[in-house]
Amino acid sequence: MAVSTPSGARPRGAARREALLDAVLRVVADVGVDAVTHRRVAEVAGLPLASTTYWFESKEHLLTAALERAAERDIERLGAFLRDAPGRTADPLGLVVRAILDPIENSANAPPTGAADHPIPTSRGWLFATYALVLEAARRPALRDVTVRWTKAYLVALAPLLAAAGSRDPRSDAELLLAAADGLLVEQLASDDDSDLAPQLRRLAEALVKP
Repeated sequence: MAVSTPSGARPRGAARREALLDAVLRVVADVGVDAVTHRRVAEVAGLPLASTTYWFESKEHLLTAALERAAERDIERLGAFLRDAPGRTADPLGLVVRAILDPIENSANAPPTGAADHPIPTSRGWLFATYALVLEAARRPALRDVTVRWTKAYLVALAPLLAAAGSRDPRSDAELLLAAADGLLVEQLASDDDSDLAPQLRRLAEALVKP
């Protein structure tokens, strides 16, 4: 599958680094982790090769920084979602389900700061890229550290909501819900399915907190 190059003015400064990291995600989404090279990332970002080698000394650095960027953006959107979402006390389980699934879509569609002209993967592509990098963490400890911090942020955010819904072990229940969501999303990617996962996740959440 071919990767497309962006059009428009080239970003500068820190925005250039962000554009390169978004290009890493696009390469991973389109053709996989093995295809990530300094040259290819520069081509996809529409930037000179020297800019890639200036910011990132190795492929592992590229991959780690890209996953960190994806994690940071998703965590920021998770926090904003939980702050702004209505019905926090009326339906904490509904908020838990939406908190897990909605920020994924938002992270995929929001333009990168300072590089609005640079395309990033679609929601499906963003999931492909992030799950591919998470799996790569089995071989790369630096990536593993990022995935651990990312998961911890979700656990910290979700556990109080599950406690409010009546969970007797909110931390463990949050872990189960996140693992279930990951499994369902990976299955969707493998089967090219786009059905709504919220009802399934809601049923599991209700079963976990049921007295």
